[in-house]
Amino acid sequence: MSSTPVSFTKISTGVSLISTPFPAWDYRFHMFRRVCLPTLLGLGAFASAVVSAPQPLDREQIRGAEFLENLSIPNAGELFAAFAKIGKPDWTSHFRPPPPTSITSRPLIALNLGTLIADGFLAAEAQDRQQVKNVSREIKLLAKSIGLEQEFMVRNNSIADFADNRQWEALDEELEAVQSELASAMSGRHDDELATLMSFGCWLRSMEVVSAQLAAHYTTEGAGILRQPGVGEFFTARLGALPTKVRTVPAVVEIQRRLPALSAALSLPAGTPPSIDAVASLQSLTTGMLSLITAQEK
Repeated sequence: MSSTPVSFTKISTGVSLISTPFPAWDYRFHMFRRVCLPTLLGLGAFASAVVSAPQPLDREQIRGAEFLENLSIPNAGELFAAFAKIGKPDWTSHFRPPPPTSITSRPLIALNLGTLIADGFLAAEAQDRQQVKNVSREIKLLAKSIGLEQEFMVRNNSIADFADNRQWEALDEELEAVQSELASAMSGRHDDELATLMSFGCWLRSMEVVSAQLAAHYTTEGAGILRQPGVGEFFTARLGALPTKVRTVPAVVEIQRRLPALSAALSLPAGTPPSIDAVASLQSLTTGMLSLITAQEK
């Protein structure tokens, strides 16, 4: 595949993906299938920057991409897969203990659900059947704590079956469906803010994993995958638009305070991958923000 970076240009949601140039990150590999944020479609526009001399993507890159108005955000599974094409990451070294199930704050539960969905993609990329089942169990527990256990039950069984049969691509699709259906259920209960937080948690955890991998095994090619201009600003806008009762949750307040620094680390000029020091800073930022999400409530 050509190593020429792909630029992006602005479109409106709903246009043909095959015939129209559209937003894409400066990735060197095919890494678009489903966005990590399927539930934010229609929640509000965020204008992404427009880069000069845009290049249309080919059909392989177009396949399955979805958009948030003018923004495309990578799926956690495709992000991990892109790194796997560069080398042989030890994904199991990025497994972590599950978040506490004693959390009662609904915004924190939604954030942790998102991080667990990213963990599911990570376990699938590692092709670790038992870890897939462990993560699925934790998702079920958190979903139950906010009354969404039934929405997850059928998927939970399918996830176990796909893992046992080593059907990893089907497992990725099942995880995408899990997030989409949980978010749809949240929106159906007028809890759109929980869907926003779940999506943010998924993206944040995936960024923590890949930045940790890159910090340990730095390459400029891998660093180029981390360049995601506009995503941080998008989340800054979305979190800032949350209802006051959610926006003032202490962990959410602190995440909002730190988000501009994370955004700046991802928004380098085209063709300029983050340096090894910048990657280390990115890892520190994402790890610190995740610690806010998983901390025991006081």
